[in-house]
Amino acid sequence: MKRRTLLGHMGAMSLAPAAVSAQPRWPSKTVNVVVGYAPGGGVDAVMRSITPALSSRLGQQFLVDNRPGASGILAAQYVAKAAGDGYTLFGTDGGALVLNEALFSSLPYDPRGDFAPITLVIRAPLIIAAHPSFAAKDLEGLKEIAKRGKLSYASPGLGTFHHLAFELLKRRMGFDAEPVPYKGAAPAAQDVISGQIPVMPLDTIVGLPQIRGGKLKALAILTAARFALLPDVPTAAEQGVADVVIYPWVGLAAPHATPKDIVTTLSSEVRSIVAEAEIASRFLGLGMEPVANTPEDFALFVVAEAQRWQPLIKSLGIRLD
Repeated sequence: MKRRTLLGHMGAMSLAPAAVSAQPRWPSKTVNVVVGYAPGGGVDAVMRSITPALSSRLGQQFLVDNRPGASGILAAQYVAKAAGDGYTLFGTDGGALVLNEALFSSLPYDPRGDFAPITLVIRAPLIIAAHPSFAAKDLEGLKEIAKRGKLSYASPGLGTFHHLAFELLKRRMGFDAEPVPYKGAAPAAQDVISGQIPVMPLDTIVGLPQIRGGKLKALAILTAARFALLPDVPTAAEQGVADVVIYPWVGLAAPHATPKDIVTTLSSEVRSIVAEAEIASRFLGLGMEPVANTPEDFALFVVAEAQRWQPLIKSLGIRLD
């Protein structure tokens, strides 16, 4: 009896390696990269820039799956409930992982508990841009105009990084201005270009060609150092305004249960991809800075962003529900 039992255990042990080897190597089928916005937007453009290289490097198709709606909430909820098997990823911005938690009274997902951060991919510098006829040439001039009378500014949407950047600038400099919300940066910029509204916070993705073409002028850039593609535009810090370094950003995440080795592989591959001269040049040409990092660093970054922006959102009383 004991011999039969021992032989049974030995048989089970002999089968174990075969069972392990039968596990398909990841990826063995198409990987879907879910994006919470329509095709053509910033997050979509970033993901479509890196997925062909991921497909080539890892031997399976990486396809962008657009699921727009509700400020990225629909896509975030879908990914949060997906199997953590490496075949569903989340191409996201700071809205879904950071801002929504303060902008909505409740969410159908946990921004930190439901996701495994993979890597930051890009960030986009923010500019304080104005119509060319606007009297101010810098931030001090903007402040003086605001103090002389009612000033409105175009916002690509309440609770966006753009909106929060201008509100933070107001606090730092001690002036007032009324936000006029739009559904995106492009229509907001169009009204500033046409002169209907004098000024706005604008990311370089939309603003770079307009500034280069003379349709808008830049009063300041909200970066730590001058942006290489707009070398003549001074930073806010250079103009005496501290702690207004702000970037909208795009990153890649996965469902929380995704195996660590898959997360590590994806992070390593994306970091290698965005370091390639062709991809880095493409991002820079679109006004984006490639800034890929490790899963651990991305996780710390998301926490720091939440600690920075959620108290400001709450103090401003912004609610989107």
